[in-house]
Amino acid sequence: MSSHRLTILIVDDTPTNAKQLEAVAHKLGHATILAGNGEEAVAKFQSGKPDLVIMDIMMPVMDGITAVQHIRALPSEKWTPIIFFSALDQMQDIVRGLEVGGDDYIVKPASLQILRAKINSYARVLSLQQEAQTNAAELRNWRLDAEEQSRLGAHVMARLTDAAGLRDPMIRHFNMPADTFSGDLLCAARAPGEVLNVLLADATGHGLAAALTAMPLTQAFYSMTTKGFPLPSIAEELNRKLKAILPSDRFVAATLASIDVRNHTVEVWNGGNPNALFINAHGEVSMQWASAHPPLGILPDKLFSGVTEMVVFHEAGDLVLCSDGLTEAEDPDGAWLGIQGVRDCLASSNDSDQRFTSLLGGVEAHLAGHAGRDDISAMLVSIPIDRRFLPRFDTLTHAHHGHISEWRMDLSFGAQELRYIDVVPAVLGFVTQVHALKPHQGSLFLIFSELFNNALDHGLLGLGSATKNWIGGFEQYLQQRSERLNGLRQGRIDISFLLHQEETRALLDISMTDTGLGFDFEQIQNNTATLRAENQMAFGRGIALVKKLCEQVVYSGSGNKVWARYLVSDQIIEDDDNGPARTDPAGNTGSELF
Repeated sequence: MSSHRLTILIVDDTPTNAKQLEAVAHKLGHATILAGNGEEAVAKFQSGKPDLVIMDIMMPVMDGITAVQHIRALPSEKWTPIIFFSALDQMQDIVRGLEVGGDDYIVKPASLQILRAKINSYARVLSLQQEAQTNAAELRNWRLDAEEQSRLGAHVMARLTDAAGLRDPMIRHFNMPADTFSGDLLCAARAPGEVLNVLLADATGHGLAAALTAMPLTQAFYSMTTKGFPLPSIAEELNRKLKAILPSDRFVAATLASIDVRNHTVEVWNGGNPNALFINAHGEVSMQWASAHPPLGILPDKLFSGVTEMVVFHEAGDLVLCSDGLTEAEDPDGAWLGIQGVRDCLASSNDSDQRFTSLLGGVEAHLAGHAGRDDISAMLVSIPIDRRFLPRFDTLTHAHHGHISEWRMDLSFGAQELRYIDVVPAVLGFVTQVHALKPHQGSLFLIFSELFNNALDHGLLGLGSATKNWIGGFEQYLQQRSERLNGLRQGRIDISFLLHQEETRALLDISMTDTGLGFDFEQIQNNTATLRAENQMAFGRGIALVKKLCEQVVYSGSGNKVWARYLVSDQIIEDDDNGPARTDPAGNTGSELF
């Protein structure tokens, strides 16, 4: 007996034959519907929706052949087998029955064994049909769910990755997914001080799973960049985040870079990606950064290194980052584009726009119309040598609505804290929560970072800036700085902020004192003009910038004390206590501080 219960429509004008077929069907566990002629059969087929039809041919009112033609003309979402059961035994009768829509033909009289076998056979086939229909329905639901998830995922990922930073005029990029979603992630953002940070990440595999693997990087990258954290700290945090949430078989190759046009430096951290290249104006690779670290998400905190490579550039050029999908892009014969192919595309032009077009066109030509086996992405950062193209950092002096209450903060950092705390972003992250200071984040970052770095590098660590002017001196300076900071066991830096109001002006006074030997600030200031005129100045620019941004800068002692006054607002408009607080152009209201 079949486990699949059918509803069988039995059509026969002879009651004895109909009852005999009904008995066989019931014994096999199936339900039946009886009809005495073709017309009745068509009507009951429509109302009863049977799974199987056993049809006589010679009947009054409407014969079986005509009835089957009507049945087959009806719309139906499923296949219903029809077995002709007739005394007509000529070949032409059998052929005609099959041609009009019958699926089988049994000649009367037939043994009960044949009838049972036929019914069981079709029960098995119909069971498979029902299973296939169920699977098809599930697949349709899965597809609809997948399409909805893809739509939502694409929307969310587009919002997370389409940051304004990628529209920076220095950046050109492309991302060619192998699937609906790309597992390659491209991010860019400006840090305070107009340093440009970029990230090109390549998650394991491709598609939605790879895209989800890379997504956690976006928030940490943008947040830490905005607050001014250094590149090593960003790399460490990205690794920490991925290590905490990813399974052991998932990781993300990544290249982080920080481009400081003002100081002519490029800093790179490469973990698992192809070489990052610096292409000069002649199309030559003048610098490259090979992968020096494992990908993100593999090593625990204690074993992970955020150490970067920093170089000083003395010529304009393009920094090029890419995923291995680019170098491993295959042509129709399976040959890789390779890093040399990438270099050849980039060397074809001296113009950044043309270089980018050449690289993109070269990849597409190599693929020859075929999709890549992996996600393919690249980022080209055009780096100018002329600082005249930098944004200006003039002091903001818009009017401030509301009274400025005096606000003060004093901090002291000992040697132990200085070794592991990123003091500049940590302190400014709190200071710029003061509403009156928020619009000044960029300027305050430049001022505070310069004052603090002078106190730490020259005061406590005893580093000499002249080293930076030697060939390879900047790299040597950074190495000495790292070694001396790791070995720092005594010393302290005291910092004080005072926001106050003088008549109609709001002022921020910054004081900083270190316990070191200080530095000869007068000599640096005297040499600044000469070095700037010769375009050889690799140090001293910071003090000049601080003086430009501040109303007053006063060094004292041996250079281990400095006081700077910054103009927050040149006009304070007192609000009516009984009226609503007005809002200035930066969104600050009333006399609120936080």
